[in-house]
Amino acid sequence: MSLYNHIPINFKQSELIEKDGAHFYKTPSGEIYPSITTILHETMSLEKKEGLENWKVQEIAADYITQEAATIGTETHKLIENHINEVRQTDEVRLLSVAHFNNLIPFLQKINDVHGTELRLYSNKMKLAGTSDCIASYDGELSIIDYKTKRSNQKEEWMTDHFIQGTAYAQMFKELTGIEPKQVVILVSSEKNSRMEFVKKTEDYKDLLTQRLNQYYDVLE
Repeated sequence: MSLYNHIPINFKQSELIEKDGAHFYKTPSGEIYPSITTILHETMSLEKKEGLENWKVQEIAADYITQEAATIGTETHKLIENHINEVRQTDEVRLLSVAHFNNLIPFLQKINDVHGTELRLYSNKMKLAGTSDCIASYDGELSIIDYKTKRSNQKEEWMTDHFIQGTAYAQMFKELTGIEPKQVVILVSSEKNSRMEFVKKTEDYKDLLTQRLNQYYDVLE
């Protein structure tokens, strides 16, 4: 992990923990909050949940595909993180992970003025937490930058939860540092040898974030 001079010296990160089979974080003051990914998963639409369950039933190799996708995603993230932080890659990784990394290099060249990578953020106001891939300037605009590896090409309408997730990171970072990234950038590499760049303003997703948070906490109550 790399922190840069943009972040206040008293900046403290949260600690990732596993609870009830989901990701939660413990803040420096001892509060435990769900991750934004946990919240978005728990509040996904019924249609999306049913589609996921149907895929698991119909795809005989669903567990293998899911586990392999997670491994490829983790390895690709590490390759990108090391590239940004100018750290030599020493761990062995799959060729597909290297291919995804190489595929995203044209987009990675747009990243500079890095504020931090793999930052474990949290918000006492929103009662949530999460780990941001990268906070840096992208094409000159301070952004929340996330990387995705997919089996096929993606459509913008499929990416809404990723935009909400990035907006949550932006609000957490603002609460902790006083610095507000106003742009979300999702960089996608697919196994179709294509790459996609989705750039959105956080302002357009703040209301959707609030709706999902209310939905999650209303169920708990």
